[in-house]
Amino acid sequence: MISSRQRDLGLDPGLPQLSTLFDLPAVSKLYEGSSLGTRSGLGVRARQVHDVSHQPSIRCQVAHELTLERGDDEPLETIGVVDVRPGELIFRPFHEDPDLPWLAEAVDLEKVSRHLEALALAPECRIVRVVPVRYKLGSRCLLRFDLEVGSVPRVLYGKILAMDGGPLWRTLIALRDIGPGRDTPRVLQPLAYCADLHMFLLPEVAGCAEFRVLAFNTTTASEARLQWMRKAGAVLANLHAVRVPTEPPRRITADAEDLLRFSSLVARAAPTLALSFDEAIGWLEALTDEDPSTVASHGAFRTDQLLVEGGEPLMIDLDKVCWANPARDVGNFLAYLRWKAIREPHHSSFIEAAIPSFLEGYGSVRALPGERWTARYEAASMLKIVGRRFRNLDVRQWALVPQLLDAARALLAHRARNGSQVGAAVRATNRGTPTAVGVALDVGGMTERLRTLLAPFDDGGAAPVVTRADLIWRKPDHRWTIRYTLAGDGDEILGKMYRDAGSGRWVHEIMRWLWDYAASGSPELGVPRPLGWIPELSMLVYLPVGGRVLGDAILDERAATYMDLAAAWLSALHRSGLPLDRAFDVGNELANLRAWSSIVGDRYPDKAAAADRISRRLSERSSELGAESGRPIHKDFHYQHVFVTDRASVIDFDEFRLGDPNFDLAHFCAYLTLLGCRLPAMADVLGRHRDRFLVAYSRQAGWHMDGRFPVFYAYSCLKIARQLCAGTGVLPRPHADEQRRQTSAMLAAGIASLDGGLPGAS
Repeated sequence: MISSRQRDLGLDPGLPQLSTLFDLPAVSKLYEGSSLGTRSGLGVRARQVHDVSHQPSIRCQVAHELTLERGDDEPLETIGVVDVRPGELIFRPFHEDPDLPWLAEAVDLEKVSRHLEALALAPECRIVRVVPVRYKLGSRCLLRFDLEVGSVPRVLYGKILAMDGGPLWRTLIALRDIGPGRDTPRVLQPLAYCADLHMFLLPEVAGCAEFRVLAFNTTTASEARLQWMRKAGAVLANLHAVRVPTEPPRRITADAEDLLRFSSLVARAAPTLALSFDEAIGWLEALTDEDPSTVASHGAFRTDQLLVEGGEPLMIDLDKVCWANPARDVGNFLAYLRWKAIREPHHSSFIEAAIPSFLEGYGSVRALPGERWTARYEAASMLKIVGRRFRNLDVRQWALVPQLLDAARALLAHRARNGSQVGAAVRATNRGTPTAVGVALDVGGMTERLRTLLAPFDDGGAAPVVTRADLIWRKPDHRWTIRYTLAGDGDEILGKMYRDAGSGRWVHEIMRWLWDYAASGSPELGVPRPLGWIPELSMLVYLPVGGRVLGDAILDERAATYMDLAAAWLSALHRSGLPLDRAFDVGNELANLRAWSSIVGDRYPDKAAAADRISRRLSERSSELGAESGRPIHKDFHYQHVFVTDRASVIDFDEFRLGDPNFDLAHFCAYLTLLGCRLPAMADVLGRHRDRFLVAYSRQAGWHMDGRFPVFYAYSCLKIARQLCAGTGVLPRPHADEQRRQTSAMLAAGIASLDGGLPGAS
């Protein structure tokens, strides 16, 4: 039977064997034929998928719970791992994990027995079996050590970590040394720590129940279950109330940085969510005004990190303990509750009641963290949950992810109460933003400043009032875009601030000219409606364009029509006669190319030759770069700057100048190549859309491809490679292996163009 997860794995054509790993009968046969099966001579049955770690098109590791059939002997339960890479399947037992090299010794009966004897644990008892209970690829493993019959204790557990457990051991000792008391944090204490194996020895906790089972058992009265939630809040507050040594402080900006590793996963699996996901991360990155006060934080607090012993919650799994804002644990707990309500709606009513009970329990011990920071950390945890759904290829829950992402964004968008500032002013100044940005985020002051500009739209009702101001985009030290929400129907206007006031005025004049030109007979040329210029803030104010970003709509059934609309817009611009006093400067652009080549070479030395080759070839063909320089061009025309409805509208006029129309055409096509690189399964479809765009432009503008197009296409490919290496450019911005892969692909596309491999030339 083919699972829903297996069907959906066709989205990663770079790893075509991946779907087989979720077909349990098929993967059982693969295990039997692998070295894992042949070296043991045992029958292998894969019972279920245990863990997944996916890097699109590069690598996916899948851990399976296995039963090894041993003839007449008792079957052996273990975990196997398949590491799939392009054209290659590698099988290994769980204990041959290169990131947990000490794990192999921990599963060796003779060797681990010596360690237990050295720790004076079960000195007279013999370990007869080692069974993996939980295994997280490259991170940690929980083993059960079964001792011979009659032993006391009968069972021990060993938790092996990839990280050095010494600091955690010192924290746990400090918690133990506090001594018993009503307000002492209830934490499962290890028996010992074996530094050589990075292993904590844990006792068997007899008579314990899982907290989450009790809390969500619908056969139990809600009032009793709400008491469990209240106790959960109190046990967390007790931890926060003590002072013990932990790892260095953890801030929300560090959590945001960790979330970036999920960007390429989200973009590959759900491209329509990628921009929203990355934008939310950007909002978190901007939160640099966090209160310095911290507490001993669990680091991953949720209902499955609690047992119930003697009628009271017992905290487990403090692997990620650190100093942090108390809102971090509270927000994480709430985020997982809300995710459960989305996944299991029959629990939603109970969860709505459970949240205040949990907070009440926390507040019975110490003051609750502020609502604003709790909301921010709750949003950060929601984004973490979103990313993990895609990393783990848990496709059964993918359809629910948009609800969680919307909830996270709503928390961040409403992170201030009662219409107050969103706090971005302080954050902005810490990022080198001019003081004027702080002024521009003052909703009261901006209500007054915008009133005059909005007067032409006054319908005789109450004067418009700004209720919220959000810093939604920035180019550090250059430009900042702020979204203002108005009272009433929630209408929005945008304000774009400029470090260089002259540049801002210039863009304002361009927008006014294009708006008037479109209104006078070129409706295909959609642009934002300018409202005015605020000189004291160097701010251009305008109405946002309607429609969907082309990058979100490019795989829709109307995508071909959208290509026609984009081509019509560009053709209208090129013939518009827009008066500009800037022109494409070949000498300056050649200098840019050399600088970009150096940036790529510094980031990836083995790509330096390819980047330099493009730069040198373009220098040799500089006459084609400047062959035509009298037509208005956008110079940053790509799928994220185009919005589509029944016409196309385009934003961001900061790079406008006179130049060659081939530049905009090639630039647009190069970014479609980038998108195809990010979505390999859709590369052919995107190629057809590119061809449709070029044909539509040719039909409207009488254009024919010549030698200038590949020159500008190669230029754009090197520009994109530089952006990838610098962590800039269109979202999502890849990291690590994915960044390297995309950089290499764009350089190869640029070289191929110069060698005659023209996109859309067939």
